[in-house]
Amino acid sequence: MKKHLVSEFVGIFFSLTTSVVANGQFIASKSQTSKEFTTSVRSVQKDLVAQGYRNDINVRAVRHFLKNFDNAANEEWYIAPDMVVVTFAINDISYRVDYDKQGGWIETFRTYDWKKLPSAVREAVRSGYPDYNILLVQEVQMLMHPINYFIHLEGTHKLANLRIYDGEIEEEIFEKPKQ
Repeated sequence: MKKHLVSEFVGIFFSLTTSVVANGQFIASKSQTSKEFTTSVRSVQKDLVAQGYRNDINVRAVRHFLKNFDNAANEEWYIAPDMVVVTFAINDISYRVDYDKQGGWIETFRTYDWKKLPSAVREAVRSGYPDYNILLVQEVQMLMHPINYFIHLEGTHKLANLRIYDGEIEEEIFEKPKQ
């Protein structure tokens, strides 16, 4: 009787644990709204970061890096309390790749000028903002999310920041500082 009761308890506990883990993965896979997204982009504070070397980094992160960015130039590794960051350049594009402490890939940031922006995105920006010049493009790629483009524009009197995500454009427009 006791064995039967214990085995039922273990079965219920296992089922409950599996359900909680599956629900957590489902919640993590849901798309984030724009307000939630801005909080998920991680920042690395200079005073909390130490420069590192490949030997100091989790082997999973190094393997991912070598597999996906084998032609990187001037790589620099940084170790933060909760993550590892590598910065480098490929073909005039600046990269920043973030990994968790276990070496799992979190996100990739690419920074480049307007010439490297995909033509469909560039034409959408130019047609919607004809009086602005594209200053800088930042592209963010995260697991289970479409690519986000953060495009910084300059007009004669105003500055604009655009976020293009899944075909939608969000904008912030600012007065240009007086010089």
